[in-house]
Parts: sequence; structure tokens; C-alpha cells
Amino acid sequence: MSERDEAEVDETAEPGEGETSAATASDEPNGSDEGGEGAEAPAPEVDAEEPRDDTDEASADEPEPIEEDPMVALQARYDEAQARLRTVSKAYTDLQKEMKAFRERMEARSKVNGELQAFDQARRFFEPVMNLKRSLQQPEIDLETLRQGLTMVQSQFMDAMEKLGLEEVPGEGSLFDPNVHEALAVTPVTDPAQDGKVLMVHTAGYTVKGKVLQAAQVVIGKHQEPAGEA
Repeated sequence: MSERDEAEVDETAEPGEGETSAATASDEPNGSDEGGEGAEAPAPEVDAEEPRDDTDEASADEPEPIEEDPMVALQARYDEAQARLRTVSKAYTDLQKEMKAFRERMEARSKVNGELQAFDQARRFFEPVMNLKRSLQQPEIDLETLRQGLTMVQSQFMDAMEKLGLEEVPGEGSLFDPNVHEALAVTPVTDPAQDGKVLMVHTAGYTVKGKVLQAAQVVIGKHQEPAGEA
């Protein structure tokens, strides 16, 4: 190679070395910039704190749950059952007392009503009995006067019993009723209208408020065609 060629090679390589030096110089810190007023100070390093977990702290503050003693729970249930039993027992006792008091009131009222009814009945029969007594105390009395007095006493007795609900059973002409009539005999009759009717009363019958006190003893008719008209 000639000297001219070597010189060209050297010129070609020099700019590359200069660029390398310039790049190196630019990478190195400039002493004049560090000392200058316009240079920015490096930011202080701050240690980043990790965020606190409040849930963990709260959990740490809460006391650990205490396991309940089964015997304590059982005793509480037993006490509650005993209290309910006492309440029900008291209510039952109060109800029994109330029912007993109610029965006593009803018995007392029934007794008073019975006494009032007895007094009223005695009052109804008192006057007829007194009239009969006065009639028997007469020293001298004829038969007709005695009959009239007894008739009056009978009428007073019947009035008193009618006020108590006494009624006479229908007699002659009424339709035979086996509930209040007792048939002593059956008589043939030619009149169809008398068939099954009471023809005669032997003993009068009476009822008290619908209940038969005494059945009437009667003779009833039974219709039959005359023998010649067969």
C-alpha cells in the first residue's frame, strides 16, 4: 500500500474515534453542571410503606368466641320450661276456682228460685185450704151448705192449678188421641161422623204444660153399617 492510501485510511478512522470520545464525554457527568446553580438535586429516596390490612387488625382486636357450656344451655331451657309450667298451672288453678265459684252461684240461684216457686205455689193453694178449713169448723151445717162450700173450694183449687199450667184433656166429641186418651171400650155407631170420636168420659184427664198428668178414660165410637142395609 502506498503512503497516500494509508493517509486516507487514517482520515477515515479518525472521525469514528472522535464520535466515540464525544459519546463518552456526554455520558460522563459534567463537573461544571454539578457545581452550577441550575443543576437539579437528586430526588430523595422514599421508602414505600406497605398498606396496612385493617381486617387483620380488627380480627386481632376481637376476642375469640367462647364455647358455650351445654349444661348452661340445658339449664336455661329447663328453667324456661319450669316457668311456663308454673304459668299454665296457675291459669288452670284460676280456671278451676272460677268454675267452682260459678257452680256455687248457680246452685245458690237455683235454690232461691226453688224457694220462690215453693212460696208461690203455697200462696196459690193457701186460700182454698183455708176456706175448706173454715167450712169444716162450722158447728152446725146442712148438707146443701156443705156442698156449696166444697164446690167453691174445688173451684179455687182448679184456678190455682191452672195458673201452674194444668189443662183438662178434651172430652166428649173430640177425636180419640192415644197420647192423652185411654180407651175403655169401643161402641158401634151408625153415624159416620162419630167414628173414632169420644162418646163418653169416665175419668177426666189432665196435662201440665204439655205433659200428661193423667190420661182420660173414655169410650170411643166405631162406625158400622146397619145390618138391614148390607
